[in-house]
Amino acid sequence: MASYIGASAEQESADPILVAFAAEAAKGDPASPVARELVLRWRDHLAKFSRSCDDEKLRRLADLYSWDDRFSEVLDSYGPGTARFMGEAIEAYLDTL
Repeated sequence: MASYIGASAEQESADPILVAFAAEAAKGDPASPVARELVLRWRDHLAKFSRSCDDEKLRRLADLYSWDDRFSEVLDSYGPGTARFMGEAIEAYLDTL
């Protein structure tokens, strides 16, 4: 978690969202209203710190979160299965557009 001296504003902003994703991952429904809201919060977070986050960027990130062990290593530190759940939640959100 980013609550340490020297954590960037981006890290501190991401932490509550990632903690919430981990809690929702434990429930196992990536299409839930809560998961959808977390995807929107994550999209806004990414847009704030990287200047944009369109649907294509979200789709590419969903793939990375689901299948790239480098993301799993970091995101799953918030809770088991967080990375894969985030990918599935993003895909579920995009499927509704």
